[in-house]
This record gives sequence, C-alpha cells and structure tokens, in this order.
Amino acid sequence: MKAQVVKAQTVVEFGAPLEERVSELPPPTGREVLVRVHSCGLCHTDLHFHEGHLNLGGGNFLPLPELGVKPPFVLGHEPFGEIVAFGPDTGLTAADVGRSVIVYPWIGCGDCQYCNSGRDHQCQNPQVIGMQQPGGNANHLLVRDAKFLIDASGVDKLLAGSYACSGLTSFSALKKLDGLQDQWIGIVGVGGVGMMALSIAKGIGYGKVVAIDVNDDRLEVAAAQYGADLTINSSRADAAERLHEATGGLAGIVDFVGSADTATFGLAQLATGGKLIVVGLFGGELRTSLPLVAIKQLTITGSFVGSLSEMTELMTYVRAGKVKGIPAQEVPIGDVNQAMAQLRAGKVNGRLVLTHD
Repeated sequence: MKAQVVKAQTVVEFGAPLEERVSELPPPTGREVLVRVHSCGLCHTDLHFHEGHLNLGGGNFLPLPELGVKPPFVLGHEPFGEIVAFGPDTGLTAADVGRSVIVYPWIGCGDCQYCNSGRDHQCQNPQVIGMQQPGGNANHLLVRDAKFLIDASGVDKLLAGSYACSGLTSFSALKKLDGLQDQWIGIVGVGGVGMMALSIAKGIGYGKVVAIDVNDDRLEVAAAQYGADLTINSSRADAAERLHEATGGLAGIVDFVGSADTATFGLAQLATGGKLIVVGLFGGELRTSLPLVAIKQLTITGSFVGSLSEMTELMTYVRAGKVKGIPAQEVPIGDVNQAMAQLRAGKVNGRLVLTHD
C-alpha cells in the first residue's frame, strides 16, 4: 500500500485560525490501523487547546507545551470513520475493511502501570488523538492499536464520535455516583456534555435528576425532551432555597462547567455525605470551609474522560436505545474556524460535528 495523502485543518499557532495542511501517512504496520475519518465532534476542550493553555484559576495557567502539545498539531478527539487498512498483527481481516468505527482517543504510552491496567486515560505520558497525536480534523488517522476502535454499527453516524468524549466523560462521571440511583442528584451545566449526561443518567436508572443552568431555554429542553425531574436556574436569588425545598439536599452533583461559581454553588447544595464530581475545565478556584467538609462528610472528586472498558459499557446502553441522542449539527470541515467561534460565543445547543468530504 502507498502512503496516504492526508488533508488536515491544522493549528499552526496557538490562537490563530486553523489552516489546511497536506501531508502523507505511511502504511500501517504491526498493530496499527488506518481509519478514514467521516466526522469529528467539536468540543470545548478543542477551544482550550487552540488557545494554548488551561486556566487553573487565581491567575495561573498551564501552558500546553508542558503536556507535549506544540504547534503545528491537529485537533479533534471525537473521530468516527471506517477502517481502510491495517497492519499484520491487528487480528483484523479483509472483511473489516469498510467497517464503521469510533476511535477511542484517550491513548497512553502503552507501557506503564496505568496503561497496563486498562487506565490509558490516566497515563502520565499521554498520546491522545487530537492532542499529542493528530486528530479527527484530518481526513485520515493512523491508530496505534486496533483495540482502540469501537464498533459503531447501530449507532447514529452524526453523533457516533461524540460518544468517545462527551458521552464517555458523562458516563464515567456518573459511574462515580453509583449507588445513588434512587436519590436526588444534580447536573450542573446542560450544554452539549451536560445534556448528554442528563440523557445517559435517565437511561441508566437515575430516577431523581436536577438540571442546573443559567439558561432557561436549555432548562426547558432538559425537562421537556430529556426527562429532568427538576430544573433550577442558579442565577436566580431563590435558586438554593427552591432546590433545598424540593430535594432536601443532593446526594451527588456532577459539575460540567467547573468554574468557581458552579463548584461553590454545587458544594453548598450537597446533603451530608454528598459527593461533588468536578468535570468542567472552565477554570477557577474553589474556596470553602474545610471544617464543613469534615462535618458534612463531603467528597470532592475530579473526573476526566473515562477508560476503554467504560466506553465499551456505555455503547451497550447506546445500542440498546437507552440513551437519547442530543441535537447535532453537521458542519463542513472547511468551516471549522467559524464553528469554533460559534462554540466559543456560547451559541451552540447540543453538538457541532465537523464532516469531511
């Protein structure tokens, strides 16, 4: 097989418009698989990586070069496509060519305590597709191992790739609240990821879910279309009082914003023994009373994406029709800069999905 010509919308400089670059990929060897990318979801994390840093709060920033991310690089960690070719050690056959797959992007170094125990997403030397490795803003990807390809049969093609990030992130965070399915939990921020989390929560058995946001339109959709049992606009003066009257305090909260305001609000709404799961990367610091954390026996946990086994488990629910798809809008890859500006301006409900020709 000849080298594959690749077109990629590329970050040539942090903060600058993406530019199309053309390069070549060598044929796959060993356990590698060549995937033709049909679509790739656009995520808020793409915006942070485009900016070149993560906001740590208090005026502190984590420069992405410290994570091994330096221009030029190709964003896109929600790729969906089809198998084009594969190396001799993959275990694949000719029948696999053309098969639709979702690429699990959270790949580690491949040989550490995390990777060797199925926790690639916790690897300290990440090789994540769309970050350290070229992502789905390219029309072809070389995936290191066939094990990172998830069968996409029976899955909505437009949303398929988004299950590898917004879906998996939501599912992994909710798994950290296992055992609370019959108690009140809250989802803070019902944008693309939060709406996916609400859909998953209702699909896997959480019976009392509060949707919390500052946007009434999003809250209306959360209740009418995705089954939120209660909605709270946290910007209103009586928000905390209304929530407490209705629930008596929450057993768990998943914060998909991750700002100082949302984390402070969420922590204050927890009942004794409650858990706050922080997911969002908006940026900020949490200042709270440590004696109250002890007295109320609270737990504060971070959650970042999820494991390959969690991704496999999530897709069983998706294929079974238990997870209602969120709104998704198709955007040609050539319009990626406009799409990123739209997402940055907060004008997106659901998911924008970049599609290749």
